[in-house]
Amino acid sequence: MAAEVIAIANHKGGVGKSFTSVSLAVGLAQAGWRTLLVDCDPQANATSMFDPDDDVEFDLYDVIGREVPLDKVIRPTRLEYLDLLPSTLAVARLDQELVTKHRREEQLRRHLAPVFENYDTIVLDLSPNLGSLVIAALCAATSLIVPTDASRWGRRGVAMFLEWAETLRSADVLTADLLGVLLTKYEETTRISREVLADLQASGLPMFQTLIPKRTAAERMVAQLSVIGDSNSDDDLTTKYANFTVEVIDRVETARAKRGKHRG
Repeated sequence: MAAEVIAIANHKGGVGKSFTSVSLAVGLAQAGWRTLLVDCDPQANATSMFDPDDDVEFDLYDVIGREVPLDKVIRPTRLEYLDLLPSTLAVARLDQELVTKHRREEQLRRHLAPVFENYDTIVLDLSPNLGSLVIAALCAATSLIVPTDASRWGRRGVAMFLEWAETLRSADVLTADLLGVLLTKYEETTRISREVLADLQASGLPMFQTLIPKRTAAERMVAQLSVIGDSNSDDDLTTKYANFTVEVIDRVETARAKRGKHRG
């Protein structure tokens, strides 16, 4: 079966998107899913978790902009079942260059297609913007996860992003199933976190039951290049992201079953 392509997307920055992308990819790999993490963000935060020395020879720009074969770009990580398609600052050029390409929305899907059968899942870490590469990534996705922080601006940002996504869906650019909204940086003791949670729950949007807590340990893990399951990872974050991964697996399998029924 072809890989499930999961886009982690939100045009608002600071919502824990890259940390979530890395943690989900790691969790899926630890569950035995052959996983490819594709860093679509020129900030390259996901890449830096596995390549701290910044010795990337080829990146996503080379794949799309220069037609470099995937087997020269994809690299193994230190974790079993997890590979990485890295990013560098050069990936920022794709937003402009994709505009000139024929069927630009389909460029990422077309270039990833040769490895669809090699993986169970492909996790796309998207930039916090609404540029051409983000649109191409959403077009390539079969599933969509929208992380947001527990703030009023975060709640507003979810509504704005999903409204924009619906315009892509109406144009048949976006066909991915919305697996859910993930609430991050949640503080149970603060009124704003509780209000944002209640508002999201009342919105009718699919919500993940797992709430990712606000922890300074996340910054420490990034600084130490520690991922969930490592001996020095934060126990609470590891547990929460493990629970989130289980939810994602369940929702992916449900979505796949519905797609198969629909095709039948």
